[in-house]
Amino acid sequence: MVAALGLLTLLVAENDATAVGEEGRRSSNLLSENAEAEQAGQPIYRAKCAYCHGMKADGRGRGLPNAANLRKFKRGYTRFVKAVKEGYKTMPPWGGMGELTDEEINQVGAYLETLAKRNANWADPEELSDADGVSVDQVATNTVEPAAPKEYQIHIGHILDAWQDTPGQLGLATILEQEAAIASEHAAYAVADLEDWDVIRTHTAHVRHAIDPAREANGPGKGYGVVAAAEAIVQHMTFARDTADANESVKLHAKHVLASVANIHFWCSKILDKAAQISGGASPISSAFFAEEIVEHLTWIQHGRDADADGTISWGLGEGGLAQIRAHLSYIE
Repeated sequence: MVAALGLLTLLVAENDATAVGEEGRRSSNLLSENAEAEQAGQPIYRAKCAYCHGMKADGRGRGLPNAANLRKFKRGYTRFVKAVKEGYKTMPPWGGMGELTDEEINQVGAYLETLAKRNANWADPEELSDADGVSVDQVATNTVEPAAPKEYQIHIGHILDAWQDTPGQLGLATILEQEAAIASEHAAYAVADLEDWDVIRTHTAHVRHAIDPAREANGPGKGYGVVAAAEAIVQHMTFARDTADANESVKLHAKHVLASVANIHFWCSKILDKAAQISGGASPISSAFFAEEIVEHLTWIQHGRDADADGTISWGLGEGGLAQIRAHLSYIE
């Protein structure tokens, strides 16, 4: 979603940030203008909200079209909490990225208030209509209870939010993203000097560990692997699709997610094959060529591939990657 109070103060002054409404009322967020909360809210925002709303909260993310510019939010803090929990227009409940605690929502709200532009308004009106369904007092005292998740949402939560057997119980998409990032880092090291065969072999082994620890026991990866994460996403997406309460949106986008995961699994197999040839004694020239291909395949895993050169990346065969998986999960109603 600022490390020192002085920097936060500077940001507020520079952006005309304010939690005060036009009539002098302040945000009902009890953590408003709390420096520790603002600092804590930034990484939560980046993990849970930035994909659609952008790293600068300006609505220029990679997810849903027409995502709100949160620097210009004018509807008051209570309505912000309601939108986070219940969704708003095309935004799904909880942003499609799993539930947050009330404290985490307040921290994100406190952080976003530091980014506010002139005329933004995080203060609630004096009276909220019954249609809002949430009172200012409820927000202030953190007593709003979210609706119980549907069965399919539980399985999607395992993909996006948390799963019990991943390191740190991270969501499956998150551990896949982290392992792919580690693999990409070492793939870049491998091609830094294409005439250094030892460096290529060393860092290619590190790539293989992050892709599939069963193929390379030691390395800098998390010990889970992109392959295992992809296979688990298939399992939980299938569970979600086949639940009794799965709606047409779930069934439609499950197809898109599963197609993108299949692409990732295929690209992983190609990476592992090329890595095996490098470690098996391929010539220096061939090893350099394979190492460059590994870099390319890892980019596809993370961001997808415009395989048909039509200017867009879809979820389809040979195109969709992790970015498309996250996008289509966010489209589920």
